[in-house]
Amino acid sequence: MREHSKQIRQKILATAKDLLVTQGYKKTTIRNIVQHSGVLTGSIYHFYQNKEAIFAEMLASIIHHCIEKIDACCGDETPAFKYAVICEVELTKMRDDARICELYYECYHSRVIFEKMAELFARYAQQLFGTRFTAEEYRRKAVLIKGAMGACITAFYFDTPIDDDAARAEVIDMALRLFEVPEAEVEATIARMKQQKNLWSNIAEELVEEPLAI
Repeated sequence: MREHSKQIRQKILATAKDLLVTQGYKKTTIRNIVQHSGVLTGSIYHFYQNKEAIFAEMLASIIHHCIEKIDACCGDETPAFKYAVICEVELTKMRDDARICELYYECYHSRVIFEKMAELFARYAQQLFGTRFTAEEYRRKAVLIKGAMGACITAFYFDTPIDDDAARAEVIDMALRLFEVPEAEVEATIARMKQQKNLWSNIAEELVEEPLAI
């Protein structure tokens, strides 16, 4: 029974992701998901209260896969480097793909989804930096970091654009300093990360194109 439920959720989330990529967040509705997944409306609402809940779990799955990819290619790197990369991957994809930018713009303005993303970023930071901070401190820092990332995404829609590269670097600089990473390490981390920018773009592209798994 548990495996059957997992398969249904998998089908719902995979369909939601496919629809997102082809038609965008606003045009993706529960009705669309029913039509393309073959899962009945009642079954969808059994697992998810609304569209926000579906996309919250979908993004959680993508973030988990992103962490796996970062750990695989940066196994010998510092906690600061890995945390900087997860921020870089997300913000890079926002800049390069209007479909994904729209998704994250809507998600950052949803209390339900924003809270879920902040929770996942807080857990990853705690995994990386250990007992240096309390769970509440990690959560608070994650809210501030995700808020700054959301501001960068909102700025893509400004009538007067800002320097995206500079804003992204400043957000990552701020994030690492919140975790009390020494200034010299912050600067070295950002410089080293920039040298591999094609790798982060490739990871972001893989996360969008690969089938979703939970």
